Amino acid sequence: MLSNCYFQFQPRYFNGEISCYEALLRTNESDTEYYVENNIDDHAKFDLAIIEHVIKQRSKLIHSEKIKLAINISISSLLDEQFLKACLSIFEYEGNIILELTRHDVTNNVEGIQASIKQLKSKGVQLALDDYGKGYANSELFLQLDIDYVKLDRKIIKNIDQSYISYSLVKTTYEKIAKVLGKNVIVEGVETFEQLNLLKQFGCMTYQGFYFSKPLNIEQIKPTKNIITIKKKENSSLCNFLDQAIYEMNRAPNPKAIKKAINNIIKLDRYNIIGISPNFFDVYSEQRRINKNYNELLERKTSSHFLLVSSLMSTCNALVIIRDCDGNAIYNNENHINYLGVDLVDYSVEQTLERFPDYRTCLDLDKELLNSDTCFIVSNETVNTDSGKQYFHTYRQKIIHFNQAFVICSVYEQNDNITVDNLTGCFQKSYLESTYARAYQTLVFMDLDGFKLINDAHGHNRGDDVLRDFAKNIKTMLRDSDAMVRFGGDEFVVLLDSVSIRVVKQRIETIRANIEAYFWAQDLNLSFSYGIVSIEDNITIALDKADQEMYQQKYGRKNQLQEII
Repeated sequence: MLSNCYFQFQPRYFNGEISCYEALLRTNESDTEYYVENNIDDHAKFDLAIIEHVIKQRSKLIHSEKIKLAINISISSLLDEQFLKACLSIFEYEGNIILELTRHDVTNNVEGIQASIKQLKSKGVQLALDDYGKGYANSELFLQLDIDYVKLDRKIIKNIDQSYISYSLVKTTYEKIAKVLGKNVIVEGVETFEQLNLLKQFGCMTYQGFYFSKPLNIEQIKPTKNIITIKKKENSSLCNFLDQAIYEMNRAPNPKAIKKAINNIIKLDRYNIIGISPNFFDVYSEQRRINKNYNELLERKTSSHFLLVSSLMSTCNALVIIRDCDGNAIYNNENHINYLGVDLVDYSVEQTLERFPDYRTCLDLDKELLNSDTCFIVSNETVNTDSGKQYFHTYRQKIIHFNQAFVICSVYEQNDNITVDNLTGCFQKSYLESTYARAYQTLVFMDLDGFKLINDAHGHNRGDDVLRDFAKNIKTMLRDSDAMVRFGGDEFVVLLDSVSIRVVKQRIETIRANIEAYFWAQDLNLSFSYGIVSIEDNITIALDKADQEMYQQKYGRKNQLQEII
């Protein structure tokens, strides 16, 4: 049957390595591929003869078990019981084989073919749909088969370096096969560098063509690399699931089915990206609204503004993370992932807290913002690392999207020459000149009362201990979003994001009472006077006003003490 034929083997490349050789049937009369479609009566018998012949040729080579071969067969042969039985017997012992299914138009028995594929795959055989794009009417039908590869016909890519339309068609085809169906793509007919360079932009695929190598004789082939093929992930992208759900909604035949489909979309779209009404009664009206919102979302996705925002989020020098109201990370950029060493989107809140206990502070600050009337807070955070302490400024913004609240955190490493006071752990005075200080709403100027007497009576070392204890205790009673600055000597400044002077005064009074009780327990008479002002536009003016208020209070407290004495 094959007396007038011979085989050559064309290499296929994946990531620069030969992953397989395709067995090409030739005639002795010419060096062109032998088309069997119109010359063979029994395709199943002919295909079996080819498989046996090619495997026999491979067996004569050194390391034959390490050479992967692709063999073309008619798709209808899989419906022949004798062919299938013989193949299962052969592949009980022979491995590293891909069967490429061609002649798609000769049958439309998808169920029968799928049953045969299942049996062949149980023996380790891989399957490919050959000649996709050649013009076979049933090619789309067979894409749903449990095949490993889809091979694009050479004519699809022929003009991609000459026509943007051709390029776009290939790109769309690749995305459908690789990203929607989860199949591996093989491209044949790659003949130029320009074609290869364009194809590489789509993603991972296997290449074959004269640009890499002409067909080789059997003695020229070598062991192939064991390539791990890409499998469709169970957690396919939300875009694919959402697109399918909207497809089901639009093909629903009646209001009951439409409502069921919309409820399915609600389950998939957990953050209500599309903006479905919480309570809808007119299913047809809601269906039209969902389609309108979805199409607008797709249009915005390709706009220059959307692409710019996406690029800013992913490439800016800040560590960016977005959390929902339950503390789940729904996005973190590369800088954030690289800093922590993990992608928190893949972690539950419990898993994150188990690995990073200090993360609780982040969640508490989120909750504080979500429960407040303000939409923005600033915090200063210290992280202990192997190389020492790192200081960060964190900006939190509350965003409401279709009645759901999210927090966007932008974390910047302190690189503006702001230093921390070694004794008290507070920021030094230079912090008040930074841009970070201007983000706060209220300033409190504090001056210790009774510190000079303690310093004179007990010495400077004890005085230093008192300053350290004072700052430590004050900070435990402040929020993490507040900032404390050592202005100089025994003077301190506290910055808060609260806009209510009355509320701040209540907090400071409580803090002062606790401070007095803490030091009174140590037989030390220590307190502080303070002045509170709104920062408004100029922090220097705010400092002067708070300083004046503080001295008025200090003077009044001294007079009260003298009257008591």
